[in-house]
Amino acid sequence: KWFQLMHITIWEDKDFLPRDVDLLRKPSDTPDERRSKNIRRHTYLLHQCSIHLKRLNRTWTAYHDIDEYLTISEDFFSPDNPRFASEEELVKATSPIPNRTAFMSEPGFVLRLLQKYMSEPKTTSPTHDDLSETCLHAPRAKYSAVESPRELTQKGVPFYINADRLDTLRYRYRTTRRKLDRNGLAKGVIDLSRVPMEKMGEGSLVHRPLPDYCPKRTVFWSYGHIPLGIQHYLGSFESFSYRSDGNTKRKGWHQSAFITDGGPDDEIRPWIQGFCNSVGPSLALELLKGAGILLKKVDEHNSTMNSTVGV
Repeated sequence: KWFQLMHITIWEDKDFLPRDVDLLRKPSDTPDERRSKNIRRHTYLLHQCSIHLKRLNRTWTAYHDIDEYLTISEDFFSPDNPRFASEEELVKATSPIPNRTAFMSEPGFVLRLLQKYMSEPKTTSPTHDDLSETCLHAPRAKYSAVESPRELTQKGVPFYINADRLDTLRYRYRTTRRKLDRNGLAKGVIDLSRVPMEKMGEGSLVHRPLPDYCPKRTVFWSYGHIPLGIQHYLGSFESFSYRSDGNTKRKGWHQSAFITDGGPDDEIRPWIQGFCNSVGPSLALELLKGAGILLKKVDEHNSTMNSTVGV
């Protein structure tokens, strides 16, 4: 149903892995072996996907996971942002987007944000250089699995949408802000139009898809360093275990599930009203039908796994 609004390409292993490379997981694999294979598959995928999009003449490309969502960082616009030494610096940095909520409610806000900041003169925008790189890094903020009352999760959400079925609306508690051990390294956003095809060499890394263009230092940016951010959702235990392995499930989930140090926020919430306004109630309901409901899946070893609890 999403194919009517966007171009979606689905790949299998044979579409991006070299013929002589076998990274299929086996029942005998140890947890470390599985993790190693996943990382290697990821790097092969990033490399081939970059080449594919370059051939299609794509420009800005975000390299993040399906449980991560691009947003405009409230922390960047905060008077407490340690990046800015004065109120004057903060005003200059935030002037391209005077109303963050309204800006996020319009389609294409990520590309429009980049265009606005790149068009700012260097002398008036302290973030011009950061957002003018061929590869910039969007810092991440991690959200735990702590629940909020329904009157808060449903706030600002059209009455015909069930907020509890969407992680970005259901989970509001952030882990400790500006703590890289909790939030993880930043993810790459690259303008592929500035990268010559002959420079699309191998060696992709999860956080630096094109190492020659993605600086090491910017991987360590804290959330709020630039106006663009990525929110990473842990989700419920059922959804986490649906995409994780064996004995690592509960331990991995519990490490982050109950962290509330960053407090609740509704930074990403404007997306839902903007989405519904853009496509209309009927199409919104159709596109979100089934969201948050886990289906049967078959793993690499042909064993069917059942789950009926929503994300």
